[in-house]
Amino acid sequence: MSYFETSEPKLSSHQLLVPLIELAKQRGIHPDKALKGTKLFYSDFAQPDHVSSFSQLEQTIKNIMTCHLGQDISFVLGQHLLHSICARYASYLFHCSNLKALLVACKQLQGELFPYFSVRMFKQNKAIHLIVNPAISELQPSVYCFLLEVWLSLINGFLKWRFENTQVQFQLPYTTPVYIEEYQAIGANLLSFGHHFTTVVISKEALQTRQNSAIPALQSDIKTLANSNTVGFLAYAESFLIANPRATLEDLANYFNTSGATLKRKLALHNSQFSCLKDRVLSQQAGFCIGQQGYSNSQVAKVLDFNDLPNFRRAIKRWFGVTPSELRKVRI
Repeated sequence: MSYFETSEPKLSSHQLLVPLIELAKQRGIHPDKALKGTKLFYSDFAQPDHVSSFSQLEQTIKNIMTCHLGQDISFVLGQHLLHSICARYASYLFHCSNLKALLVACKQLQGELFPYFSVRMFKQNKAIHLIVNPAISELQPSVYCFLLEVWLSLINGFLKWRFENTQVQFQLPYTTPVYIEEYQAIGANLLSFGHHFTTVVISKEALQTRQNSAIPALQSDIKTLANSNTVGFLAYAESFLIANPRATLEDLANYFNTSGATLKRKLALHNSQFSCLKDRVLSQQAGFCIGQQGYSNSQVAKVLDFNDLPNFRRAIKRWFGVTPSELRKVRI
């Protein structure tokens, strides 16, 4: 597996960037204004195989968000992405026998379907929990929210189309937005706000839901796709830290085949730092163990490789703003 950085032109412009510009154009925003500061020109997109960087997409989103084109633009973009993805990958997605098989296919196709996020899976007896993190670079809250709304619209649209009446819970890490009407299409009982992480919860029963009109014999083998097997910079770093929770900065630098100083600079270019990445990896594990598994402090400390309980308690207080006992009483 390899990785790409936020400034590298590795993303298909016609997946999200061009549709976003066209949507803004329909609402009266000139493409030059939407592309300000990206070093891109509207004429560049005449090339069907044009690629751009994540930083260029991020800048375009920021530009468009200042134009106040309506709170639905991200949700509309998600619906466009739904249809374009289904058109391209129908034979891989439409014939998965059930929701569990679809998740396996989506994991294999993650870099093709929505490379802007990575998904971390936790399993418990009754459900799986999928935590959604930025895959390439840390984002401003408004940009993260925009991309998350695109993603939610895409996921919700597919589920309602192919897995009618399937109950999937979405837990979001911000307060209830003013424009709640756009979210209500998902279903009020399937959506909650004010959590520490973005999490999708799917019951083991729901995983067995059959896909409408699926014919497994017609499913194309994902191995036939010419996947790049490349992930975003942050996702690459986090995969190592998840597998090696006691890793140091030097360990991670060795994984990147670079020096500690160079890695620090790379992290800064992606609006992150080693301590923040490690805290996210460990806090998500701790939150799941406490909130879903009901582990004791000593059990969680052991999972996270803490040497003593006082250090563990201090870490929980730093991550969540409350003590472990208080954390057990609030939503994670």
